[in-house]
Amino acid sequence: MRIAHLSSECVPFAKTGGLGDVVGALPKALAARGHECAVWMPFHLPAAEWYRKHNLWPEQALAPFSVDVLGQRYQVGVLRGELPAGAVPVYFIAHDPFFHRGPIHAPNEQGFDDGLWRFTLFVRAALEAMRRLDDKPQVLHAHDWHAALAAMLCAWSGWRDRWFDDVAAMLTIHNLAYQGVYGGDSFPALGLPPESFGPGGVELHGDVNLLKGGIAAADLITTVSPTYAREITTPDGGAGLDAVLRGRGDRLLGILNGIDIEEWNPASDHHLPAHYTVDDLPGKALSRRALCAASGLDPDDPGLVVGAIGRLTGQKGFDVLLGAVPTLCSSGVRIVMLGSGDPALEAEMRHLDASLPGRFKAFLGYDESRAHLIEAGADAFIMPSRFEPCGLNQMYSLAYGTPPIVRRTGGLADTVIGFDGANPATANGFSFDDLTVPALVGAVRFAQQVFGTPVWARLVRNAMKADFSWGRSAIHYEDAYRRARELRGLAW
Repeated sequence: MRIAHLSSECVPFAKTGGLGDVVGALPKALAARGHECAVWMPFHLPAAEWYRKHNLWPEQALAPFSVDVLGQRYQVGVLRGELPAGAVPVYFIAHDPFFHRGPIHAPNEQGFDDGLWRFTLFVRAALEAMRRLDDKPQVLHAHDWHAALAAMLCAWSGWRDRWFDDVAAMLTIHNLAYQGVYGGDSFPALGLPPESFGPGGVELHGDVNLLKGGIAAADLITTVSPTYAREITTPDGGAGLDAVLRGRGDRLLGILNGIDIEEWNPASDHHLPAHYTVDDLPGKALSRRALCAASGLDPDDPGLVVGAIGRLTGQKGFDVLLGAVPTLCSSGVRIVMLGSGDPALEAEMRHLDASLPGRFKAFLGYDESRAHLIEAGADAFIMPSRFEPCGLNQMYSLAYGTPPIVRRTGGLADTVIGFDGANPATANGFSFDDLTVPALVGAVRFAQQVFGTPVWARLVRNAMKADFSWGRSAIHYEDAYRRARELRGLAW
């Protein structure tokens, strides 16, 4: 099958979160199963910097051409590269005024959020380039709101453009909290039929809501875990789009993300001081000593070391974790945390680092090598998310034999089987439900009691034997692509 992935991010060229990881890995897993895949993304400044760092540059795929958006003509270039170690082509849409700036989703020089115009240009240019290359996919796979216009063009432009007649559109929601909302007066820039600005289209509360439009238009909607697929159809989890999603419930399904087992594998991870496997674990103990030494913790202290990595946002529940740190550290737990984001949470991390030396270590920012060392060297890993569409760090932790302690929500509920005292044969971590300091402290203290017992060794073994590879997930995506085409009345 021929699948074109449209996304604002793709590892290693540009990433702000899990979206980039997914788009960098899923096409490679599908290609390994015999599918023809391509990735389409903007040529962001970080992508250009990646190429310069590696003394490379993508080749020109097409001569520059113009795209009209709301009567204004923009000249775009199309460059072609490949995903590393995957031989999957990546087509970059280049237009420096829109994309040659960073961070990826930053406002323009006037401080104006021009995302609707930027990503409208991206989608329209990508589709036009596919035509010029005579490379029509069987499925357009749009990722999040940035690419949702592709699904709308498939559904609502057929009256004037027969190119879409035999192309199915699938939309994956990676995080419902980000929807691409702009004033209603920006609707004409999308180039859609007037009737698509209404309750059954892209309009919500008088605004353009690009994710809502994609949900309404796509032949099939997926999200990144089965539990999250259920949660987003509820008022509590739907972020204002629950009614729209319930209305398309027969076309909504959850497919759990995978992890890149070439990048995240303790048996071959070049970031670690020693490698290890489920049947040969001494390397994990050496990673623990290295993490403690790098964090100012006593490597000979046998007490539980808990790792935490992530964006410092309300979604991740780190405000509750930081509130629990003094209590946990007073009971012998040590914590190593890596993250950046909310300035108030960064300040609290600095305060705890200064006031709890040898017990709490804060690393601000993001460092890939340090992230790998935390996953391998910590005894346990904590993710107290308010909501979590899928989550990747808990799967990395499982692969590295570091039992996760998670709040039971979204993909965390689908991947972590909490030990309840009676299920050592199947458990691979610990779970709690209430996002409160007492509930979090209780879960960590329970893990602390189990740590060092034969049950802990069983949890580690269960964790490392779980299969969260993209090869497993790719099979489910194959089924989804077939269903999307069948729902559109097309053969596959």
